[in-house]
Amino acid sequence: MARKHKALLVGGIEVEITGQGFRIITRPSGVREAYWYAAKRATDAGFQPPTVRLHGDLNSLTAVNTMFNRCNDLWSEMLDWITAGKVDTRPVYDGTVGSLIRCYQTDKQSPFHDTRHNTQRGYVTWLTALDKVAGRRRISALTGADLRTWFREVRKPTKPGGLPRERLAKAIIQIFRIILAYGCELGLQDCLKLAEMIDGMEFRKENDEKKLGKAKKAPKVVMTYAHAEAIVLKGIEIGTRRSRSVALAVSAQFEFTISQIDAIGYWMPARAVEVTDDMILRGGKVWRPGLRFEDFETGILDLSRLKTGHSAQFDVMEYPLFQLALAAVPEDQRSGPYVTDENGDPVRYRVFYDMYRTVADAAGVPKEVWNARARHGGGTEARASGASIEDTTDHMQKSDMEGTRRDYIAGNVETTRRVARIRVAKRANVAPPKD
Repeated sequence: MARKHKALLVGGIEVEITGQGFRIITRPSGVREAYWYAAKRATDAGFQPPTVRLHGDLNSLTAVNTMFNRCNDLWSEMLDWITAGKVDTRPVYDGTVGSLIRCYQTDKQSPFHDTRHNTQRGYVTWLTALDKVAGRRRISALTGADLRTWFREVRKPTKPGGLPRERLAKAIIQIFRIILAYGCELGLQDCLKLAEMIDGMEFRKENDEKKLGKAKKAPKVVMTYAHAEAIVLKGIEIGTRRSRSVALAVSAQFEFTISQIDAIGYWMPARAVEVTDDMILRGGKVWRPGLRFEDFETGILDLSRLKTGHSAQFDVMEYPLFQLALAAVPEDQRSGPYVTDENGDPVRYRVFYDMYRTVADAAGVPKEVWNARARHGGGTEARASGASIEDTTDHMQKSDMEGTRRDYIAGNVETTRRVARIRVAKRANVAPPKD
């Protein structure tokens, strides 16, 4: 028989406790706090969470009834878990940022599971950082000012004189907007309210005036053709399968202006996909293909970007640096993954980084020249050589010309020199003004 609870005194009126699992905890200071407690048989079996803090005014009948309803919802979820007869690790949303994070990651209906594995990996890093910053905060108590504070605090350098962490600060806000949208999707009122409140808010980088006297971020160095050629030649000269793979990857990225991930592919948990016989499976992970030698058999590379799906076709005979790297591969190794370890298996991106750096160092290429900048280098070379921004954008499989110009085309003196000469020539043809 269920134990009968004492009536709750709300504003001087006795109210029957109708919320299953509802309890009041009185602190030594006299402050009363409301909680929901799961049944002992459920917690003994592993149900999570065992308790949930309830927020609201205990002197307001409306607020107390809302708490009772919340308790009954939680109790129903607990009973469903018990009936299922298995461990259900789904977290319960208790109004905090941390609980929303865990729901977003584990709810099978969450849009988190629609993103690529590579994207999920980045999201998990950002969500972990957000949880440290604001995991215990109640969403109903947040305002735009709180987000502004998070942004500014996270942006601060980790040590005196260090660089501001602009990228992490931006990521914290971006991922919070993503999980907030997920909460809105579920109809959570506190999420809907906050989303409306912060709609249109902008979070800008630290302005240049405040950067005066502070450490400056090292400029990004674009890979030039001379860099790419030196790496390809050195990779061929070293002569191992790993070094040739570096030559192949760099030549493909620079010539076809494709990203590293499109060239080498990546490994992802096999549980995330339906594994077929033609897949490469190692240690519970499956290779998401990058380039394969079979992709070049017809002489036309038909490639869709992993990130955006934008496609382009490349006549491989028109790219001499790529042909140079390809010609160095023995015939018996021209099948399967294009970039491999010595055993012929595709490499993980962290392994490839070391492979690239070894060959690049041997070729005398500065450490500031990253493999990831090969794509940028190819795009910059195209524009400097006179290719239109439209053709360059198509070649790079981008849809946004302004984004191509901003993110992938390094400033070059040839462009400004052409503009300067046109202006000066125009002046020479104009008669001086009359007095």
